Amino acid sequence: MTRAMLRRVINRVLRPVGFKVIPTHHDMLLYQHDYGAGGYEAYRATQIHWNKAKLGNVWADERTLEAIASDIERRGLRTGVCHGARNGYEVQWFADRLKSEVIGTDISETATQFPNMVVHDFHDRRDDWVGKFDFIYTNSLDQAFDPEKALAAWAEQLVPKGCIYIEHTKQHSVEAASEMDPFGAHPMAVPYLLFKWGKRKYALADIIESGEVLGKGRVWVFVVERQ
Repeated sequence: MTRAMLRRVINRVLRPVGFKVIPTHHDMLLYQHDYGAGGYEAYRATQIHWNKAKLGNVWADERTLEAIASDIERRGLRTGVCHGARNGYEVQWFADRLKSEVIGTDISETATQFPNMVVHDFHDRRDDWVGKFDFIYTNSLDQAFDPEKALAAWAEQLVPKGCIYIEHTKQHSVEAASEMDPFGAHPMAVPYLLFKWGKRKYALADIIESGEVLGKGRVWVFVVERQ
């Protein structure tokens, strides 16, 4: 059996749990999952399925959120939106910590089960959100079907000099990419992507390193400022 054949067999076994073996090398920096003929609709169905399966799970941690909140305060920012927030944990955390208005989004209709959450595909433009928020937080860029499109939509939602806080770990890298988490980027590749995609709309302003977090490893937060 060839490696390709073996990979296909393993992938049939792994698919029900949202993972996939991908051909990779130690120097592979980027990966975007191909949903084949299913395209965006397959992506959407997959995201909704895994949202429901992991509805009670929380990825955000207080140590990282506190580092972000301190930077938000230092910059004089207040109102925010958390994209891909599932059950709204980080939404409530920022609202309480900053004593400010914060909302969250998720692609699944389950978002309506939680306070201050709305159903929204974070790739899409909303006219009523243009220039509305001071900051955006996400730990879900790895769930993007088109990360460049998503970031362009987020930047448009910010006031001038507003910031996007992108939490990134090795679990957002190529090694962990799958049908469930379709976009993978090595941390060293992220600044390059932000430069390439920014096109004078946004730019990398800072990188916050909150150290090692149990269960997550090393955490980087890429701070992206609207130009």
